Amino acid sequence: MPLVRVDMHTSLAPQQAQPSAAIHKGLVAGLEMPADDLFQIFRLHDPGELVYTKTFPNADRTDTVFIRAVGIKQDNVLIAVTENEGSDWFAPEKEA
Repeated sequence: MPLVRVDMHTSLAPQQAQPSAAIHKGLVAGLEMPADDLFQIFRLHDPGELVYTKTFPNADRTDTVFIRAVGIKQDNVLIAVTENEGSDWFAPEKEA
């Protein structure tokens, strides 16, 4: 049973159903979780309670959403660590 915690600003609360559905779809498709295995916690925050850079790397963020999934079976998680240089990195820019 995965437990997903999502932290976002109160102003995004009306859009809560969209990330909820996308996260669940990813768990069902990617980790073959049963479709009725749905456990999510949404924490709403006032402005200033979520601290993040608005410009790294070359971005123009107006807001952010933090998503954390816990309770996923250890055997279903693969973490690959690859050493690389700055030229290997990509993060979407405002024009992307």
